[in-house]
Amino acid sequence: MTTKMRTILVLGSSSGIGRATAELLLNQGHYVIGGSRYTEQFKVIHPRFKSFAIDLSHLSVLPQQVRLLEHAYPELDAVIFAAGYGQFGSLEEFSYAQIINLMTVNFTGVACLTRALLPRLKRNKRSDLIYIGSEAALKGSESSHDVS
Repeated sequence: MTTKMRTILVLGSSSGIGRATAELLLNQGHYVIGGSRYTEQFKVIHPRFKSFAIDLSHLSVLPQQVRLLEHAYPELDAVIFAAGYGQFGSLEEFSYAQIINLMTVNFTGVACLTRALLPRLKRNKRSDLIYIGSEAALKGSESSHDVS
């Protein structure tokens, strides 16, 4: 059985799970587009790796970035969303700006990027979208303050 080599955009490839995913996919023979805010953090000299600067917190430039991405990589057929970050504490400890930024990077930017890429990906015979989130988002923690 032969495996079809894919062209995969891995968001969050500068560190953590995104970086490990990009490295694994390269080792498997796939073409990887490493998408991140900080492309200089993941310098790979590999014939099947290209970095692409993209920042999910800047929604106003996402459409332009998608056009550049689609023009540069028309063979793109999969996206792995591993970008994001967390801040921990009680809700009242966060500023409104911090809350908005967390939601923009971890949800709104992902939803907008998905929406922008869907028309092109749907034209492919096969395309995949994979979303990776942190287990920390699924677990609550006790608060030291009683709200009753």
